[in-house]
Amino acid sequence: MKDYYTVEEVAEKLGVTTRTIRNYQKTNQLKGTKIGGQWRFSYKDVASLMGEPFEDPLLSFASIRSEKQIPESLLAIDFFIESEELLQQQKKTVIDEFNALYSGESRRFYFEKINPTMARFTLVGPLKYVTTFGQWIETILSPPK
Repeated sequence: MKDYYTVEEVAEKLGVTTRTIRNYQKTNQLKGTKIGGQWRFSYKDVASLMGEPFEDPLLSFASIRSEKQIPESLLAIDFFIESEELLQQQKKTVIDEFNALYSGESRRFYFEKINPTMARFTLVGPLKYVTTFGQWIETILSPPK
Protein backbone atom coordinates (compact mmCIF):
# COMPACT_ATOMS: atom_id res chain seq x y z
CA MET A 1 0.00 0.00 0.00
CA LYS A 2 1.31 3.44 -0.89
CA ASP A 3 1.86 6.07 1.80
CA TYR A 4 0.14 8.88 -0.12
CA TYR A 5 -2.14 9.19 -3.14
CA THR A 6 -2.54 12.07 -5.61
CA VAL A 7 -5.83 13.79 -6.41
CA GLU A 8 -5.98 11.81 -9.64
CA GLU A 9 -5.33 8.47 -7.92
CA VAL A 10 -8.02 9.10 -5.29
CA ALA A 11 -10.52 10.13 -7.98
CA GLU A 12 -9.78 6.94 -9.93
CA LYS A 13 -9.97 4.79 -6.80
CA LEU A 14 -13.39 6.25 -5.89
CA GLY A 15 -14.70 6.45 -9.44
CA VAL A 16 -15.26 10.21 -9.35
CA THR A 17 -13.75 13.25 -11.06
CA THR A 18 -10.80 15.24 -9.76
CA ARG A 19 -13.22 18.17 -9.39
CA THR A 20 -15.27 16.09 -6.93
CA ILE A 21 -12.13 15.35 -4.91
CA ARG A 22 -11.31 19.07 -4.76
CA ASN A 23 -14.89 19.80 -3.67
CA TYR A 24 -14.50 17.24 -0.87
CA GLN A 25 -11.38 19.13 0.21
CA LYS A 26 -13.09 22.52 0.18
CA THR A 27 -15.94 21.23 2.33
CA ASN A 28 -13.49 19.49 4.71
CA GLN A 29 -14.92 16.07 3.88
CA LEU A 30 -11.47 14.94 2.75
CA LYS A 31 -8.35 15.81 4.69
CA GLY A 32 -5.02 15.89 2.93
CA THR A 33 -1.45 17.13 3.11
CA LYS A 34 0.25 19.46 0.69
CA ILE A 35 3.61 18.04 -0.35
CA GLY A 36 5.76 19.92 -2.83
CA GLY A 37 2.83 22.14 -3.78
CA GLN A 38 0.53 19.21 -4.58
CA TRP A 39 -2.17 17.61 -2.46
CA ARG A 40 -1.56 14.09 -1.19
CA PHE A 41 -3.96 11.84 0.71
CA SER A 42 -3.24 8.90 2.97
CA TYR A 43 -5.22 5.68 2.87
CA LYS A 44 -6.63 6.73 6.24
CA ASP A 45 -7.85 10.04 4.73
CA VAL A 46 -9.66 8.22 1.92
CA ALA A 47 -11.12 5.57 4.24
CA SER A 48 -12.45 8.32 6.53
CA LEU A 49 -14.14 10.03 3.57
CA MET A 50 -15.89 6.76 2.76
CA GLY A 51 -17.04 6.38 6.37
CA GLU A 52 -14.82 3.39 7.01
CA PRO A 53 -12.97 3.22 10.30
CA PHE A 54 -9.33 2.73 9.43
CA GLU A 55 -7.20 0.24 11.23
CA ASP A 56 -4.14 -1.27 9.63
CA PRO A 57 -4.29 -4.87 10.88
CA LEU A 58 -0.56 -5.44 10.40
CA LEU A 59 0.39 -2.40 12.48
CA SER A 60 -2.15 -3.01 15.24
CA PHE A 61 -1.16 -6.69 15.47
CA ALA A 62 2.49 -5.73 15.91
CA SER A 63 1.90 -2.78 18.24
CA ILE A 64 -0.15 -4.50 20.95
CA ARG A 65 2.26 -7.33 21.75
CA SER A 66 2.74 -6.29 25.37
CA GLU A 67 -1.02 -5.95 25.93
CA LYS A 68 -2.00 -9.38 24.58
CA GLN A 69 -3.96 -11.60 26.93
CA ILE A 70 -4.59 -14.47 24.50
CA PRO A 71 -2.47 -15.91 21.68
CA GLU A 72 -3.38 -14.59 18.25
CA SER A 73 -2.39 -15.33 14.68
CA LEU A 74 -2.40 -13.12 11.60
CA LEU A 75 -2.80 -14.22 7.99
CA ALA A 76 -2.63 -11.84 5.04
CA ILE A 77 -3.74 -13.29 1.71
CA ASP A 78 -2.72 -11.21 -1.30
CA PHE A 79 -4.28 -12.13 -4.63
CA PHE A 80 -4.55 -10.88 -8.20
CA ILE A 81 -7.70 -9.08 -9.29
CA GLU A 82 -8.90 -10.86 -12.41
CA SER A 83 -11.80 -8.46 -12.94
CA GLU A 84 -13.67 -5.90 -10.84
CA GLU A 85 -16.85 -7.97 -11.14
CA LEU A 86 -15.13 -11.13 -9.89
CA LEU A 87 -13.45 -9.17 -7.08
CA GLN A 88 -16.81 -7.86 -5.84
CA GLN A 89 -18.27 -11.37 -6.02
CA GLN A 90 -15.31 -12.86 -4.09
CA LYS A 91 -15.47 -10.07 -1.50
CA LYS A 92 -19.22 -10.54 -0.97
CA THR A 93 -18.88 -14.33 -0.68
CA VAL A 94 -16.09 -14.05 1.91
CA ILE A 95 -17.87 -11.31 3.93
CA ASP A 96 -21.12 -13.32 3.95
CA GLU A 97 -19.25 -16.41 5.18
CA PHE A 98 -17.47 -14.40 7.87
CA ASN A 99 -20.75 -12.86 9.08
CA ALA A 100 -22.55 -16.22 9.07
CA LEU A 101 -19.91 -18.44 10.65
CA TYR A 102 -16.72 -16.78 11.76
CA SER A 103 -17.51 -13.41 13.32
CA GLY A 104 -16.75 -13.08 17.00
CA GLU A 105 -15.18 -10.78 19.52
CA SER A 106 -11.69 -12.24 19.19
CA ARG A 107 -11.85 -12.64 15.39
CA ARG A 108 -11.21 -9.87 12.90
CA PHE A 109 -11.43 -9.78 9.13
CA TYR A 110 -10.20 -7.02 6.78
CA PHE A 111 -10.40 -6.44 3.04
CA GLU A 112 -8.19 -4.02 1.15
CA LYS A 113 -7.74 -3.23 -2.52
CA ILE A 114 -3.99 -2.66 -2.58
CA ASN A 115 -3.77 -1.35 -6.14
CA PRO A 116 -5.64 -1.88 -9.43
CA THR A 117 -4.24 -5.41 -9.82
CA MET A 118 -3.95 -6.74 -6.23
CA ALA A 119 -6.24 -7.13 -3.22
CA ARG A 120 -5.79 -8.52 0.29
CA PHE A 121 -7.86 -10.38 2.86
CA THR A 122 -6.37 -10.21 6.37
CA LEU A 123 -7.49 -12.43 9.25
CA VAL A 124 -6.59 -11.90 12.92
CA GLY A 125 -7.61 -14.16 15.78
CA PRO A 126 -7.11 -17.61 17.27
CA LEU A 127 -4.94 -19.94 15.20
CA LYS A 128 -7.81 -22.36 14.41
CA TYR A 129 -9.98 -19.49 13.07
CA VAL A 130 -7.15 -18.04 10.97
CA THR A 131 -6.14 -21.37 9.43
CA THR A 132 -9.68 -22.71 8.88
CA PHE A 133 -11.10 -19.53 7.39
CA GLY A 134 -7.86 -18.96 5.46
CA GLN A 135 -8.13 -22.40 3.85
CA TRP A 136 -11.77 -21.72 2.96
CA ILE A 137 -10.81 -18.36 1.37
CA GLU A 138 -8.14 -20.18 -0.66
CA THR A 139 -10.85 -22.34 -2.22
CA ILE A 140 -12.80 -19.19 -3.21
CA LEU A 141 -9.71 -17.61 -4.81
CA SER A 142 -8.41 -20.76 -6.52
CA PRO A 143 -9.63 -21.32 -10.08
CA PRO A 144 -11.53 -24.60 -10.60
CA LYS A 145 -9.33 -27.43 -11.86
